[in-house]
Amino acid sequence: MESEEAAAAWGDAMRDRLASLGRPKRLFIIVNPYGGKRGGRKIFQTEVLPLIEAAGILYTMQETKHRLHAQEIAHSLDLRKYDGIVCVSGDGVLVEVVNGLLQREDWNTAIKIPLGIIPAGHKRPLDVTSVVQGKTRFFSVLMLTWGLVADIDIESEKYRWMGSARLDFYSLLRVVSLRRYNGRVLFVPAPGYEGLGDLVEQISSCKSNGASTGVQEDRSNDFNDETCAYAGPSIDEADHEWRSLDGPFVSVWVSGVPFASENVMTAPEAKFGDGYLDVAIIKDCPRSALAGLMFQMKDGSYVKSPYVEYFKVKALRIEPGMRVGSTTKGGIIDSDGEVIARGDGSHTGDEIEHLMAYGPPIQLTVDQGLATIFSPR
Repeated sequence: MESEEAAAAWGDAMRDRLASLGRPKRLFIIVNPYGGKRGGRKIFQTEVLPLIEAAGILYTMQETKHRLHAQEIAHSLDLRKYDGIVCVSGDGVLVEVVNGLLQREDWNTAIKIPLGIIPAGHKRPLDVTSVVQGKTRFFSVLMLTWGLVADIDIESEKYRWMGSARLDFYSLLRVVSLRRYNGRVLFVPAPGYEGLGDLVEQISSCKSNGASTGVQEDRSNDFNDETCAYAGPSIDEADHEWRSLDGPFVSVWVSGVPFASENVMTAPEAKFGDGYLDVAIIKDCPRSALAGLMFQMKDGSYVKSPYVEYFKVKALRIEPGMRVGSTTKGGIIDSDGEVIARGDGSHTGDEIEHLMAYGPPIQLTVDQGLATIFSPR
């Protein structure tokens, strides 16, 4: 620029133009200093804060102190003061924020506040999936896994010292020592997938039936009992045609977004706000072919394999069973990176009790475009 004055004039003009597009002017920023490589605080200070200040955006920043803290923040936050909530964190904090907003008395207006993870840009609708077992409900925004992928994601935590290589290392171990799980998957197919699986003549309700669900008794589950909170999308099972696929299964992967990570495309046909869940199921598969599928997950081409059933659903129910060859060991059901049910016998008294029980049916139902998320494009 010719001078400081000229630079300032250009800056003012660009800010005015961006402001006219309706971008947020007041943000509540939640920073997780503990997640991943514990770099949340540094990322905020060195990458986020300079841009926020240069853009003239007012902000309030709060760090999370413990598990479910972001959920508590979102549950009590005065949303009238802000144009959006942004998480400087992994996706787990975003999931907590969504659950906190939907557990408010004013959930129907609260969930409309735009959400985001740094980096962010435009806004687009985001489907929210209600995960239900008996009286217990959890809201997911990304994915749910059972079988191979959940085993790799959760059990590889003991190798976290290896960095990102832990996933590749443990994937190889799990392929070599392959597990299969008995069970059944029931679903309401999206248009175009009505011929998949077997027709279910009669389906029982997955709503509260008084069964034990392994609900946590501490404060982390207090919100489940709030009658004024969002009850989730309603679906009358009898009004839909349900179909089923029987196990044993190697992997069941249910996703609402295309990517599971930077280099894993879970669901190549998934779209924001389309009102459907994308399901990828691997049943009987030779170890050599499975190893090849793991490499093809980078671009999503694995879904074209004859060993993979890939389809879209409006609702889905998982009836998880025991590991093939065992009468006592089940598997792990993982939603958005958190274990919600575990049946492998590894639970100890020192661990937080899981939200749901392994064995009883777990149902997923999509609420199309319920939330809004900042998006690069």
